[in-house]
Amino acid sequence: MSKDLNVTSAEQVKLAGRIQDFSDELQSRITSLNSVVDRVQAGWQGAASKEYDRVQNDLNQRLRSMRQELSNLEEMMRMSADGFSREEEDRLRSFRSMDTGGGAGGGGNQSAILGV
Repeated sequence: MSKDLNVTSAEQVKLAGRIQDFSDELQSRITSLNSVVDRVQAGWQGAASKEYDRVQNDLNQRLRSMRQELSNLEEMMRMSADGFSREEEDRLRSFRSMDTGGGAGGGGNQSAILGV
């Protein structure tokens, strides 16, 4: 299954940007909705108004949590775009250094493991 997942750093950065755009759009819609609700609710009184206010506050809290999760996801995508490349380069250097200097493979400056 994992062999089918081949994503470039550029694609990860692009996805991170789309996540950020979605989060920004979500915030814009939340702000707009809250503005409309505040105007409508200004005329409400009594138990219905209080109950709606409670539900709206709960929804706003959930939406804040969602935006935080989107922000975390975006950050992880950006970090993985950079981090995986660096990690792979470090691993490659590590493999190359295993056989440098006449180790078990006899290799001089060439890595028997990687053939380079």
